[in-house]
Amino acid sequence: MLFQDAPPLRIGVSADARAHSAAEGLAEAKPTAAEKRRSSRTHRMIMGLPSDGAVVIVHSPACVGIYRDTIAVLREPEVAACTRVVAAPNIADERAVTARLSLPVFRDHFVDEQREHARAVLQASRL
Repeated sequence: MLFQDAPPLRIGVSADARAHSAAEGLAEAKPTAAEKRRSSRTHRMIMGLPSDGAVVIVHSPACVGIYRDTIAVLREPEVAACTRVVAAPNIADERAVTARLSLPVFRDHFVDEQREHARAVLQASRL
């Protein structure tokens, strides 16, 4: 038997496994208590934004559009237009953005958690 005649080799996957995106599983799972608390904190922050403009600090550039859209949905599009959403993964970025600002600054709660996680990973890599 030649190699090309052999059936395809499947390693670690059952033959009947169907392909699906990872996002499909997210819709099926019920949110945990921690997820509900965190989303509630973000909701309260967005609802507390002033209508005449503010700066919102988020942890990742990937979240900027999500926050803009969420502000437009939960508040009015005019509030979203007056609100500047900025990613600041580290404290130096945040200081550079907020220096000499006259607008109120709101930091999403996950910014601190993400920075703490990044520091822990850095410390672990030094061990």
